[in-house]
Parts: sequence; structure tokens; C-alpha cells
Amino acid sequence: MGNHLADIYSGYRNPNFEKFTEMVVYFSDKLSTFKTKMNKLLFFADFLMFKQSCFSISGVRYKAIDMGPVPNNFQSIFEYLVNNDEVDIYTTEFPQGYTGEQFVARKDRPFKPDFFSENELKTLEKVTIVFKETSTTDIIALSHSEEAWKKNEKGKSVISYEYAFELNQT
Repeated sequence: MGNHLADIYSGYRNPNFEKFTEMVVYFSDKLSTFKTKMNKLLFFADFLMFKQSCFSISGVRYKAIDMGPVPNNFQSIFEYLVNNDEVDIYTTEFPQGYTGEQFVARKDRPFKPDFFSENELKTLEKVTIVFKETSTTDIIALSHSEEAWKKNEKGKSVISYEYAFELNQT
């Protein structure tokens, strides 16, 4: 997750791996979502919390890539979480010719709410409710409508949390 200090690109929080892990566990438990959607849920949760409080939940930096905003180094982080039995990821082959990686909560690894404030938990819940029925394709399109992605996509840049104040989807 990096060793950067708190700044506008981390939502004025130092990176907190435990909180980020619990966010992934939470969304895995509530939605059993695929990786692309997971990345967007994490983005919307952190940015919505920043919009409400001027602090992110996890301190993670997000980058704009073709598929929308994603946590910086998400592939390595997710691999680490699987290797440490925090969540499971199952691979699915789709008829359209692509592979999906689905996050599934482990029965022996419950979510730990004590890492979060009441407002952070409410934010996670809100993001879950808002996007519960949203398909991966649709959440990509929604993330592409956000200024945070539009203004940073060409350079694949790290996204400033200042764009949280322009969120449309939450």
C-alpha cells in the first residue's frame, strides 16, 4: 500500500492495511463481488467517507485506469489477502471469453467491525446498498462518469481525494 504520509492523495490518512483488509472482507461477505466491482466499491467507500469527513477510511491511494478507479497496487494486495486466508477468490470463465475473479468471504474469517467508527460502518453499508444490484459493467460506467476518473484517466494518475466533493453516485 506504500509508505507515504497522509496527504490529499490518501484522504489525509496514513495507509491502514488492517482497515483496508476489513473493507475487502466486508464487501466479500455482503456482495461476493468480482474484482473489478470490488475496486469500485472500495473507491466509492473511501471517497464518500472523505466527502463527509475530509478523511478517507483506509488511506489508500487510487489510480485511474481504463476500467475505472482502483487501489494502487491492488493486484499484489489482493494476492496477499488470499495468501493470508483473509478472503477467497474463485475464478470463473465466462462464455464471452473472459475470466472473472470473485471475492468470497471465508466462514472462518468474520468481518471485524471494531476497526471502524460508526460513521465509517454507515458509509460501508451505504455503498453496499447503493451498488448491491449494480452489475460490474454498470459500476464501471458509473465510475467513468465521475470527475475523479475523467480528469486522471489519460495519465493513469493517482486521484486526489478533492474529487470526492464532486461524487455523483453516492
